[in-house]
Amino acid sequence: MAHGTPPADIKTEIKRQLRERRDPPPFKTNTRKAVGTRDLRYAEWPDFEERRKRVVERRQDVLDHLDEIHAELTKQWQANGIIVHHAPNSAIANDIILGIVRDKGADNVLKSKSMLTEEIGINDYLERHGIEPVETDLGEYIVQLRHEVPSHITMPGMHLDRNDVGQLFHEKLGIEYTNDPPTLTQVARRVLRERFLAAKVGMVGVNFAVAQTGHLATVTNEGNGRMVSSVPKTVIAVMGYERVTRNLDDLALLWQMLARSATGQRATVYLNLMHGPSPGPTGPDEVHVVVVDNGRRSLNDDPELREVLRCIRCGACLNACPIYQQVGGHPYGGTYPGPIGIVLTPALKGINHAPHHPFASSLCGACEEICPVSIPLPKMMLTLRHRRVESRPGADPEKPIWTVFSKTMGSRRAYEFAANAARFAQSAWPGKQMPIPGWTDHRDAPRFAKKPFRELWNDEEE
Repeated sequence: MAHGTPPADIKTEIKRQLRERRDPPPFKTNTRKAVGTRDLRYAEWPDFEERRKRVVERRQDVLDHLDEIHAELTKQWQANGIIVHHAPNSAIANDIILGIVRDKGADNVLKSKSMLTEEIGINDYLERHGIEPVETDLGEYIVQLRHEVPSHITMPGMHLDRNDVGQLFHEKLGIEYTNDPPTLTQVARRVLRERFLAAKVGMVGVNFAVAQTGHLATVTNEGNGRMVSSVPKTVIAVMGYERVTRNLDDLALLWQMLARSATGQRATVYLNLMHGPSPGPTGPDEVHVVVVDNGRRSLNDDPELREVLRCIRCGACLNACPIYQQVGGHPYGGTYPGPIGIVLTPALKGINHAPHHPFASSLCGACEEICPVSIPLPKMMLTLRHRRVESRPGADPEKPIWTVFSKTMGSRRAYEFAANAARFAQSAWPGKQMPIPGWTDHRDAPRFAKKPFRELWNDEEE
């Protein structure tokens, strides 16, 4: 069972990570490398901005016509022989999946990487009902053995180094300790291969579903995704309501953009298109798709936040974020770390579920700049900050403080009086370092000039 951090604990967890982190943290170098390779790949496209504009337009067009596209997609799925389930929330999605697994008499489920299954908590749910979920993506398999949640959207175990993995496999799999990556990979491959061959049910995430043809597209860099969707006789595809595209041409454009943004590749190793059941030795006899809403349709009706649903889960905003580079993904809690998690977690679950998330940003804008679908994340963070402040109870002590601040800044006489008082207090304070809660814990307080600018200006005028 994976143990995550509640989203409401983000402030406490960030402070703990800063105290306990390695220096430099292992993920810091990796995120910078990912940004560098991303930039190299996009430099190969002289028309990158035009391509990004087309991707934004097509993703936004989908959001503007979601119900219409889903009606077309459902008809195509049914024509292809896919069994369609709609789940308005996590609880119903989990019940549907459990019912399918039990119907097939399976005591385990092989899983390909899926952030949505993390979001709905299917692993914990299956374990509570006597079903063993087995992650087959190498990074996901590693964090599952550690009873952790992923620390990154596309690189689940990037907070670990090869020594951590060597010790883990020594303890959990009983091998002699080694920190050699090829050897460790072969060990995992050998252990998982036996599970593949015996599996009755496989579960995959869906990167995009194509309305024109009904294809379920999964994008991976490991062969596990293709095996999970072909070796078991029953396959369950779990898909977020917004993860649709109109046609294969749009899918091709999104695939290239996703690969470059996520890992700096021109294309991922695998793009798997599942059309439906394929009885015989090379495919499943039965394919189920579970379409999960979990707040997405309501979010699509929110004019200030709906653009976040354009997200293609590349993780580029995490790689560029200076906050994420310092603390990693686990302090964010929930499922989605970094800038996308700062917005998506409170947007889907409600601001009171993640009250501190919108404030865990420097608003530097790096996330919006690197985003392949141009999601205005800093603007949304400000919107959520406003909503959080407005949702606080009337006795909130910050409200009178900021009311006084606003009136002071709006009056010249009040501002000059306050500035002179603060300058005097700072000069009289022992060591001349006035403590400011939340500020001077990690940095020096700003120093007032001995002579304010207005007096210098007046001297020049004279």
